[in-house]
Amino acid sequence: MKKILIADDSLFMRMVLKNILSKKAVTSGKGGSGSGGKTSTDNYVLVEADSGSKTMKQFKKEKPDLILLDIIMPEGVEEGVYILERIMKIDPKAKVVMISAVGQDAIIEECKKRGAKDYIVKPFNEKLVAETVEKYLS
Repeated sequence: MKKILIADDSLFMRMVLKNILSKKAVTSGKGGSGSGGKTSTDNYVLVEADSGSKTMKQFKKEKPDLILLDIIMPEGVEEGVYILERIMKIDPKAKVVMISAVGQDAIIEECKKRGAKDYIVKPFNEKLVAETVEKYLS
């Protein structure tokens, strides 16, 4: 089963992504907020992180097949760019899809130069999210 790391400081956004990726999610692991737990779906194991430091811990521990990484994390406006760089140094073949808000085109282009495969924009288009995830996990 493929493993996806959802790294976003917003519990709501993580929940939205989990709902898009599966209709039957069963949460297990620590953390009532989901910031460190796992969710198993029919197709994926979903791992969550709500900060840059937790993202790196989960990345090293879980070795996900795909990372959905928010550009803006609690540590700073471009914390996601810094985390992307750290991930790519550890694993240059890592599949990272950035999560951005509308109007962050310059940062998105910078992320692509630093190794991000793609991006998805908030508010999420369910079909586009599903297609993007499938594209990088198939």
